[in-house]
Amino acid sequence: MLYILRLSSGDCVLALAADEHGARQAALRLNSDSNSSIVSVRPLDDLAVQFSPTEDGSLDVTRWGDATLNGILANEYPLIEQAFRRANAQSFQRPTSSRPASLEDLKAWHELNTQIIRKGLELERNKFDQKPSNEKQTQKGSTARHSKTKSHASR
Repeated sequence: MLYILRLSSGDCVLALAADEHGARQAALRLNSDSNSSIVSVRPLDDLAVQFSPTEDGSLDVTRWGDATLNGILANEYPLIEQAFRRANAQSFQRPTSSRPASLEDLKAWHELNTQIIRKGLELERNKFDQKPSNEKQTQKGSTARHSKTKSHASR
């Protein structure tokens, strides 16, 4: 069975295992952050991901299946999902003057939506972290990630 495990760092691990215990073991072997713990485990019922090789030989995730992404956001990242909903509910405020909307108006509206989503991301990343803010920043700066796989999910 395929499992998704949420880590206290905010990362998730996908593991194919016979049972939850095997999935936990696989996640612990893969997890390079020894300060991170497993905070949730659930079977993943749907997985559709498209990835492409890059010039340097790594892999970029280029597209998530809608059901896969929606399920992961709803279950593992609910604060990000809520932020997407809030951002998408923001209506574009047309200028109060008689002039038509400008590129600057659209950029400001886009920036507002981006800030809403960034706040949701920040809340989600810190949800299980009990360290003071300055200690988190120091640790993030000194932790090197060895994975080249990137996610370019767009909502």
